[in-house]
Amino acid sequence: MNELVSKLIQLSGQAEHTFTASTQGRSACQLQKLGQLSSQVKYSEGRDYVARQILKIAQIDEPQLGEITLNLNQLEAKHRGIKDSLVLTSPDWQAYADGALSMVEEIRMLLPEN
Repeated sequence: MNELVSKLIQLSGQAEHTFTASTQGRSACQLQKLGQLSSQVKYSEGRDYVARQILKIAQIDEPQLGEITLNLNQLEAKHRGIKDSLVLTSPDWQAYADGALSMVEEIRMLLPEN
């Protein structure tokens, strides 16, 4: 599990760096108020969110692979719900969900076979 946690730390760090670079140090809320929020920022934000959520679980003493998988499934369902929403149809919401789903898949590829 230590190898998985190391990979998740690296992946989370990359996602955070990409998100921070895309916002140039400002929050997504600030960018939205300035009319400078882009789909790329939201995509990066979605990836960063999922990476941080799974890393929190993985860093718990003796995390169980099943717990990580369960949380990945929940995050996937949540973001597929956004993709299928009749209300959250803006390009920003769709990009956020796309980013989150791409990170879910990337993390799944790191998990050992059950």
